[in-house]
Amino acid sequence: MTTSTLDFRVPSELKLEIEQLAISSHRKKSDILLNWINEKLDLERWQIVETKKAMAEADAGDFASQEEVERFYKKWTI
Repeated sequence: MTTSTLDFRVPSELKLEIEQLAISSHRKKSDILLNWINEKLDLERWQIVETKKAMAEADAGDFASQEEVERFYKKWTI
């Protein structure tokens, strides 16, 4: 895998927390940050895919009608 350097500024307190986490977990700061970035990217990708699906469903009219929603709430509301 080819790697590149990415530089950015963070608040000093955040840098200290990351350094402390790295020490206490016996991991490299870069490994911790790479894991967090990958998790966030996965979440963002998932949200984009699901939003596009929902938009396609809306365009196709695949949502419950107002009457269906009201029946559902009437059935399950105490």
